[in-house]
Amino acid sequence: MHARTLKTAANERVHYVVCSSEDPLANDLPNVVANLSGSPKKISSAYVYDKTGTALFEQQCGTPEYYLRRVETELLRLHAGHIFRLCGPVPIIELGAGTAEKTRILLTEYGRRGLSCDYFPIDVDVETLAELAQSLVLAFPLLSVHCVGTTYEAGLRALPAGSGARMFLFLGSSIGNMEWPQVYRFLSQLSCYGARGDYLLLGADLDKDPAVIDRAYNDSAGYGPRSTLNVLDHLNRRYGGNFQMSNFRYRSKYDSQSKRNEVRIESLLSQSVTLAAAGFTVSLEASELIDAEVMLKFDPDELGGALNQAGFLLLRRWIDPVFKYALFLMQHQ
Repeated sequence: MHARTLKTAANERVHYVVCSSEDPLANDLPNVVANLSGSPKKISSAYVYDKTGTALFEQQCGTPEYYLRRVETELLRLHAGHIFRLCGPVPIIELGAGTAEKTRILLTEYGRRGLSCDYFPIDVDVETLAELAQSLVLAFPLLSVHCVGTTYEAGLRALPAGSGARMFLFLGSSIGNMEWPQVYRFLSQLSCYGARGDYLLLGADLDKDPAVIDRAYNDSAGYGPRSTLNVLDHLNRRYGGNFQMSNFRYRSKYDSQSKRNEVRIESLLSQSVTLAAAGFTVSLEASELIDAEVMLKFDPDELGGALNQAGFLLLRRWIDPVFKYALFLMQHQ
């Protein structure tokens, strides 16, 4: 990892704090083999989000059934002014920035007041960061963008020491893509890399009517199923696999007891699949399921307790009453 300046038309306001063009899955083949050798078999959700899978997910976010992005965006629009008044003009650090569409709502609050802002988007996709930085500095003349092109943890380690409070953003209910032990570990890490007085703005999807959740992950246009099944094509391309998409189907079901939406890939027949790069063959029975993704849906008090345990004090909590999606504004103690 190394620091460099991004070459743009406004390069004095766009910098890389750290740039890692290293493929985050470059050394992951042993994990793929181990996961497909286990019981139940698994494929990491990291394989969903290649270029094709990400494009399909973006299309899924625009469907009527997929409420998460739409509702979170509306909560931000409603409360951005309040968030700014509570936190003041602080640097913004975003984990998994992507295209930062929702972050622009907060940046607009700085622009309205004629205030400068330092924005640190952290994402493994360096190419997207470059495009993001160019579009943001054109849209917000007083903004400086410091791209952090690496994983969450490495990005947090690479941040320069702050002289005052900062705001960490973790939106999109990305925290729901972790199992509970990972949630606690992540919040603990975030607390360690933060400092007293820092803010955390967290978006989280809540437990609700299973039918609402089932519709979101089984959209009528089929983008969600296609983005998940794309992992098979991703494995084929990366590791010389011979998965046949037509031999599998997507399965998604919400378990109210555990508050987990579980996404799996079902084998439609008895078959063997080979990953040539590993010299590995896996046998699948008809109706056998491969675990692909989990999406936790939270009780707001339970998640608030986990945040408090990690050292964050609740300042405000906003919950959409229809779709039960929450924004938590916390402060590091």
